Amino acid sequence: MFSTVDDLCLAMHDGEYPYVLPLNFVRQGQAIYIHCDLQGRKLDCIRQNPRVAFTLMTDVTIDRKKSTTYFKSLCGKGTACIIEDEAEKGRALDAIAQRYAALCPQPAPKSSIKRTAIVRIDIEELTGKRSLPSGAA
Repeated sequence: MFSTVDDLCLAMHDGEYPYVLPLNFVRQGQAIYIHCDLQGRKLDCIRQNPRVAFTLMTDVTIDRKKSTTYFKSLCGKGTACIIEDEAEKGRALDAIAQRYAALCPQPAPKSSIKRTAIVRIDIEELTGKRSLPSGAA
């Protein structure tokens, strides 16, 4: 069974062009956590330049009669760091699992913590926009 959950699009520096990926995430206070493999382009980009930007949209509805789109969006900037602390990694994995109602064991087993990279994005700037139908809150 599938459910709709919003993903975050993360933009990173990758030489001449930006590198953007949709990712699962969880927000905890003024930080966003993502999980990934222990190696790969995403981590290489973050190691080279930890300054990132992100965006997400939710509640997207197209009103064909009015030729408009209703939505809520969020954009931000921050600094990414690869987390080494196993306790913080475990908390982040548990929070991500809860957000997506994953059927994985919680608390996260040490084996999962060791084979998963966790990136924390410390939010430095956040801005939002929304377009709602008349009378909606």
